[in-house]
Amino acid sequence: MIGALAAALYFALPAGTLLAVADRFDKRPARPLLFIGNSRTYYNDMPGMLRKMADSAGAKERFDIVMRALPAGTLQLSWNDPETRRLLKQQWHDVVLQAESNAQSSERGTADFFDYGERLIREAQSTGAPPTVIVNWVYGEDLFKDRQPGMRAWYYGRIQRDYARLSSMTGARLVNVAQVWERVHDAAPELPLYRDGNHPTLQGSYLSALTLYAHFSGTDGSAVTYVPDGMSTAEAAIIRRMVGDLVR
Repeated sequence: MIGALAAALYFALPAGTLLAVADRFDKRPARPLLFIGNSRTYYNDMPGMLRKMADSAGAKERFDIVMRALPAGTLQLSWNDPETRRLLKQQWHDVVLQAESNAQSSERGTADFFDYGERLIREAQSTGAPPTVIVNWVYGEDLFKDRQPGMRAWYYGRIQRDYARLSSMTGARLVNVAQVWERVHDAAPELPLYRDGNHPTLQGSYLSALTLYAHFSGTDGSAVTYVPDGMSTAEAAIIRRMVGDLVR
C-alpha cells in the first residue's frame, strides 16, 4: 500500500493507461503539467483528481500530468534525484512543487527549504515553465497536544511567512492550500481532512486538487462536478464553497 512504498512513484497520465487511449481521440490542446513532491502529493492520486476535475468542468485544455513524488521526499532529495532533474529539463506549461511537511520545524530545515526550493524553481524557469508552489497545510491538533499552547498557530504563521518569502525571492506563484484547509477545518470540523495528522484523507486531497484547479483555470471551481468514490457530494460542496469564497 501507499505507506509501504519503498521506491519513488512515477505517474504519467498520458502513457499506459485507459485515459491515454481516450486522449488519442481528445482534440483539446494539451496542457502538460509536472508535479514534484512527496507522499502528501501522491496520496489518493491528487494530481489525477485535478485532471478529472478539469474534465468534469469542461476545461478547454487537456491536463496531461506527470508526477515525480518521492516517499518522505524533501526539496533537497528532489533536487538530487536524477529523474526529477531530467524531467525539469523538458517543456512544461506548469511545474508544481510541494515541499516536505516539516520544512519549518527546524532552522536547518528552513534553510534547506529556501535553498533547494529556489534551485528547483530556477531550474523550471530556465525552460520557460512558470513554477507554482503549494503552500503546505499545518499538522493536525493531535500532533501538537504535547507542545505549549499556541504552537500550532505559530507553525501555521511561519509556513505562511516562509512561503511568501520564497515567492518574493523567486517570482514563483503560490497556491495557498493551507489557507483553504484551515477555513474548512474550522468551519466543518466533522469533515475529515487528516488521515494521521499529516497525510491527507480523500477529502484533503480533493481540497488540494480543487484549489489547484481554481488557480490554473482562473475560476472559482464551481463548475467542477467530479466527486471521487468514497466521498459524499455534501463534503465536496463544502470544499467547493470554501475554495470559491477564497478565490472570488
